Amino acid sequence: MVRGRGWWLVLAAAVPVGLPLLGRWPAALGFAGLAASAIGPVLLVQWWARRRQRALHAAGAQHWLGRVPLDRAALIWELGPGLALLFGGGIHVMVALSDDGLTLRPRLLLARRHPSVTVLWSDIAGARAEPAGRLTAHGRVAVLPLTAVILDLPGDTGGPLIITTHAAGGLVEAVTERHIAQSADH
Repeated sequence: MVRGRGWWLVLAAAVPVGLPLLGRWPAALGFAGLAASAIGPVLLVQWWARRRQRALHAAGAQHWLGRVPLDRAALIWELGPGLALLFGGGIHVMVALSDDGLTLRPRLLLARRHPSVTVLWSDIAGARAEPAGRLTAHGRVAVLPLTAVILDLPGDTGGPLIITTHAAGGLVEAVTERHIAQSADH
């Protein structure tokens, strides 16, 4: 099964296949309409966010939208236990390049109470991107494929910092360039 959540795959396949086999065409069409109305807006929002992010990068923007897993975000910001209900799929952040390092700024409801945090260039040992598929380890389900940007932080006991995003284009390269430039200065 898929990461311990295989039961929903069986159910998701059983309903659209089982209803027509049982001759319940009105119910099957109703289920198809319900599924399209539930998945359609999610697909549209994710597609639009990816398109907008890519257009910003093409125009020279040096910021990315993504999510930081809740357990890692709790090490960075002081978060209450109720936030797990709202942000179980990860904390929404804007990642931006600065002269000092990589700045993580919480978005949406957390922006007012939680300040931006900068990971210094000297603390970042490396960066890499890996495909995250459509289901991340922290429970985020996506219609469009995700990319996990992994920042290696050897001095941090929390391990690597993982940022999941729909459009990671240029982030790893920008971090690597800054890290090399920072290393050359010292």
